Amino acid sequence: MINNYSEYINSYLSQKGLENRPCPGEHHFVCAYLVPRLFEINQKIPDYINPDGTKKVIGDVVYYQENEHQLGIEVKLGTIRLTKGEFNKWIVNTNKSRWPQTFVAIGTNGIILCSWSQFRNSYISAVKSQKKDPRWVPLEITEGYGPQKSVNELLTFLPTANCHLKGVTEVEAIQLEKQFMLALTEEIDFHK
Repeated sequence: MINNYSEYINSYLSQKGLENRPCPGEHHFVCAYLVPRLFEINQKIPDYINPDGTKKVIGDVVYYQENEHQLGIEVKLGTIRLTKGEFNKWIVNTNKSRWPQTFVAIGTNGIILCSWSQFRNSYISAVKSQKKDPRWVPLEITEGYGPQKSVNELLTFLPTANCHLKGVTEVEAIQLEKQFMLALTEEIDFHK
C-alpha cells in the first residue's frame, strides 16, 4: 500500500535508478494511489477508470449517478499531453458541460488538484509564456497533441492552494497527505 503521494513520487517518479526503466504511466497512478483515496472518501467504485477511447466518457476516473455523468476527473502524470480530442474538446471548446470537472496531476515536485476550469486557465497561461506570445489562443488541431507542459512547470502557474508539494521528511509527507486528502474530499463533495 502506498501511504502518501510523496511516497508515490519517490518510489515511481524520482527514485535513483528509474532512468533505466519507463515511467509507469497515469493508469498506474490512478489504480495504485488515486482510486483507493477516492474510495476512502466516498465509498464508491468509479464507473470508469481510464476510459481511453471511450469518447462519451468525460475523464479518466468517472462516476455516474442514476445513469448520468456526475463527476469526471482527468489525470496526468509527469507531462501534460492532451490528445487532439482532449485539446479540441476541453481547451479550445468553451462549453463547460463537456469538460471534466476535476484535474489531478503528479510530477516529481508534487501533486496538483484543481477544477478543470482552473487547470485550463493555467495551461493556457503556461503555453502563452512558453511561446512568449500573450495573444496566443488555443485553436483546433487536426492531429497529434496540444502543446505539452510538464506537471512541475504547471505548479508555478496555479494558486498555491491547488499545489501540494512533495514532503521531504516522512513526518512532512504524512502532514501534506492529510492536507491533500482534505482538499480532495472538498473537491469530491462539491460534485455530489
